[in-house]
Amino acid sequence: MKHFLTTILLTAVCLCGCSSNVPLSGRITFEDNDEPLTTGTIAFVKGADQARSDIDSDGRYKLGFLGASDGLPPGEYQIYIQAVHTEYVYGRPNADGEAEVIDRIETPFIADKYRDPATSGLTFTVDGKSKMFDIKVERAER
Repeated sequence: MKHFLTTILLTAVCLCGCSSNVPLSGRITFEDNDEPLTTGTIAFVKGADQARSDIDSDGRYKLGFLGASDGLPPGEYQIYIQAVHTEYVYGRPNADGEAEVIDRIETPFIADKYRDPATSGLTFTVDGKSKMFDIKVERAER
């Protein structure tokens, strides 16, 4: 019984205070001129799990695992970035004055390859040492 209670206590302490997760942040800039990517989301994927972050107006992101603020567990992650400008096209207003969306036009800011972790070419290994990961991206072709 004493061993059982000790095991439960140690497990509770580790769940509350022991975390091997590593906070990770960085900045995303364009390869051609080092200007920041000022919008979008970035995701780090490991198996079925992923951590996401919005990209701020200075190109910065900060990740927590599945929305948690305590970082990512160790391991190899594939990365994808979504950054598009979405413009909606509306039809004529109905009798209530509301217009229906008839089309949506997405203009990407970055190359399409970054939209999928399998094609982005971006990976990162969380090893407990590196807490910053800056990324350079290519612009979308116009």
